[in-house]
Amino acid sequence: MNPTTRPTPAVRPSTGSQAQRLRDLLRSRKRLLVMTHKNPDPDSLGGALGLQEFARLAAGIDSRLAISGKILRAENQAMVRELGMQMDRLDQTKITDFDCFALVDTQPGFGHTPIPAGIQVDIVIDHHVCADAKCGPDDVPYFDVRPDIGATSSIVANLLLEANLVPSAQAATALAYGIRTDTADLSRNVSELDLRAFEFLSPRIDRQKLAAITNPRLPVAYFQALKDALQKVRLYDGLTLCSLGRATSAEMVAEVADLLLRMEGVRAVFCGGLVGQSYYVSVRTEIGMDAWSLLRAGMEGEQGSCGGHGSVAGGSIVLDSADQRALRRLERRLERNVLRALGIAGGNAASLTDRDE
Repeated sequence: MNPTTRPTPAVRPSTGSQAQRLRDLLRSRKRLLVMTHKNPDPDSLGGALGLQEFARLAAGIDSRLAISGKILRAENQAMVRELGMQMDRLDQTKITDFDCFALVDTQPGFGHTPIPAGIQVDIVIDHHVCADAKCGPDDVPYFDVRPDIGATSSIVANLLLEANLVPSAQAATALAYGIRTDTADLSRNVSELDLRAFEFLSPRIDRQKLAAITNPRLPVAYFQALKDALQKVRLYDGLTLCSLGRATSAEMVAEVADLLLRMEGVRAVFCGGLVGQSYYVSVRTEIGMDAWSLLRAGMEGEQGSCGGHGSVAGGSIVLDSADQRALRRLERRLERNVLRALGIAGGNAASLTDRDE
């Protein structure tokens, strides 16, 4: 993929309410399989659990949640544990047990979303824009992609609200945490629907479980990885670059990017790290900048997949060789592209150790 052109967001059909259309579809099916992207984040997990709740309350049908990767970040693991979320391995799931398939917080064609052969996706609920999307309203019975919304969990919560359905404390907490994480506590990429969804969920949240999810205990290895990451930061005027080299997980790349955006004077962060043979990139920008455009510019000429929304974007590039030389060449290309896109001269980067404060 050469990520150079921004696709026009698909237009959703306007016949009937979204909740009624989804209810009608589910009532025509017997069993639902809800899938997320490979290593789901809180918005994926919240949206998936919320869709299961909608299927149960609106249509009375059974559903399962399946993932192809792992739950890696400590907060995400705490979310699954505290809320008692049951998830199956996608590669161990008997597909013939289901007659309805949903993708939440992702779309067919996204690089981090493998779809088993023989599955025809029936439901897509997402808020991302991506040049790799391979379907639209004409291809999927229920296609609900809203790039103007801050979180997929907000879309799902609004479906429950629109259908006059009261979610359980488990589902409400999952959806609320998904909204909080993808909108930085309702401060980033926030729409009126996000605010309405969170207000709807707020009285139903289990506050004790939410506190346990938000502040989990962290292993020593986490702080060791963070120390290594901060030693690799390069500071330009308004831009922070961080090439982690080999990283523990894609989630660590995203977490470092989130942290670095909080630094004074930083308007944009471009962070990357190699996990296996895939190089993951996370971009964060201040409100008003387009992270997806910056990510596309950085990945110009590379074979990979990228997507984003507002001030948050992410992508991945699969390397033919994961040796140190190939990794360094890739990181240099990405840095040159980003600097050129922002009109910043190279060669004058500072490090955190160069500062006395």
